[in-house]
Amino acid sequence: MIGLIISVFVLFLIWAYLMDEGKLDWIDKKVYQKMNIKEPWISFFKIFTNLASTIFFVIVCVLLVLFLKNKKLALFISVLMIFDSILVYTFKHLFKRERPNIKRLVKEKGFSYPSGHSTSSVCFYGFMIFLLGISSLSWPIKIILDISLILLILLIGYSRVFLGVHYFSDVVGGLLLGSSYILLFVYLMKSFINIL
Repeated sequence: MIGLIISVFVLFLIWAYLMDEGKLDWIDKKVYQKMNIKEPWISFFKIFTNLASTIFFVIVCVLLVLFLKNKKLALFISVLMIFDSILVYTFKHLFKRERPNIKRLVKEKGFSYPSGHSTSSVCFYGFMIFLLGISSLSWPIKIILDISLILLILLIGYSRVFLGVHYFSDVVGGLLLGSSYILLFVYLMKSFINIL
């Protein structure tokens, strides 16, 4: 597990280096040019992008702390997302990449790399996949829900490029960073703490 975590984080660093050197500019341009940016897709992706916003996760964490019977689990999810925010903020200010200079269909502030929405979606919905894995649900239901959550993560990432607030390389960077972080979080949690 540790080897996988390190490998994914190293991939993130390599991707970040290539981005910083401008070696991913060609794929950023190519992906954006291939997008069919018009209604009803604009409204569709605005909905999906909100499912990984800071406000959305703050509301979810507050509701979990208030109403989830397993307070330890609610606290763990809140800690997961707090450290996710710190991680994203740190790397954004480390690379200081400006957002795409194109028409933005939603308002965003701050730096571009890595995509915070992509990182956070992998952390939160990836943790849901972990919880499904250790649940007593039947395997067919687990598979259906896992596929749905993976598609949600990918759609959120795609929405960030579609709406003009991120480069494709930002999204990939966010997915890699989020994956390494959630794998580490789950590893530590399973190793040292029984939440159930």
